[in-house]
This record gives sequence, structure tokens and C-alpha cells, in this order.
Amino acid sequence: MKFEVYRFLYIALKEACENGDREQVDKLIEKGAWNWNIGLQGACRGRHLDLINLMIEKGAYDWNRGLWGACSGGHIDLVNLMIKKGARDWDNGLQGACEGGQLEMVNLMIEKGATDWNCGLAGACEGGYLELANLMIKKGAHSWDWGLQRACEGGQVEMANLMIEKGANIHYLDKLRMLRLVKLRLNKLIENHLVRVENRKKLRIVDFQRDLMNRTERYL
Repeated sequence: MKFEVYRFLYIALKEACENGDREQVDKLIEKGAWNWNIGLQGACRGRHLDLINLMIEKGAYDWNRGLWGACSGGHIDLVNLMIKKGARDWDNGLQGACEGGQLEMVNLMIEKGATDWNCGLAGACEGGYLELANLMIKKGAHSWDWGLQRACEGGQVEMANLMIEKGANIHYLDKLRMLRLVKLRLNKLIENHLVRVENRKKLRIVDFQRDLMNRTERYL
């Protein structure tokens, strides 16, 4: 299966499960979707019990993905269910909680033993939660490049700007071959008035946008 087709099914299954769209889930399965673990993650985030059970019946077994989804959605009952089934990746849960803006879940994962603040920063950047990003930075997060990557994936202009101001290298996106993913969010970045700046300090984000657009033309 080609990468583009696989990625479409991968994303679509996750979103359909998160939205509780059983009809769409069935259609995607007919088309060849089979990543039950990513479906479990989406279903846990949206708290759709029927789809959680379906993904498990199909063969989902990555309870840490389920934990990520449950933390992102702020569903303590599902968090406990995933832990009961064997989830123990608290850092993964921390990332999900930060992406979903779920402070209570963030604190729970820290109590459980989460210590990878860069995971938390990545989640906060993708979700656009400045307060949680600053909390992770205060605790020691410093992976600005990863934060930039996630901010771009989430279409979070302010977070992308913050990571660049902190020292992120925009060419890190090329090194990770992320442009294929970033271009999916490029229009959203532009729609959010990325080029509207009021002072020279923010001019770097303009350069970032121009550079990104120039280097993604071959993928568009």
C-alpha cells in the first residue's frame, strides 16, 4: 500500500473513531484500514465505548495509545481502564494530556511517574496550550525543534513562533522529512494570518512561512 493511501486511512480511522462515526469506520475497514491501535486512541479520546470495544475485538492491544487518547480527552474512567489493561507509559499519557489541555490528567500522569517534559511540551505545542507549554518548560523541557514540528502539525501559529523564539531550527522539518505532513496544515497557518506582524521580533515567523512555502511547492 502506498504511503499516501496508508496515511489517509490511518488518519481517517483515527478521526472517525474519535468522532464516533461507526458508519465511516465500517467504510474505512472495507477500504483496508487496519491500524486498530490508532483507532483505539481516537475512540478513547472521543469516549466512544462501542468503537473502543470494536477496536479491541479487531486486535488492538496498545493500551498506551489508549491511555494517550483517554488523557487527551480527559476521561478518567478510560484512563483507569487502560491502566487496568496494562498501560504504563506515563510520558505518553502526559503528552496526550498536554495536547488535550487536560491539566487534571497532566497532574495525574506526573503523580504516576511521568518525567519526560519534552513529551509534554510537544503535546502542548500541537494542542496550542501556552500555559501547559510554559509548565513543561519550567520543569525542564527544551526540545524546541520537536515543539516546532508538533506546532506545525497542529497548525498552531503562536506555538510555532514561541519555539522559533526559543531557538528552534526550521530546517529540522527537512531533516525529519516532515514537509509532507506540514503542507497539510500550511493553508491553516496562512489563514491564521501568519504574515501579519507588528514588530521586528516576530519577523522570524514571516521568514519561517516564506521558507516553508518555498520548500513545499514540490509537494503541493
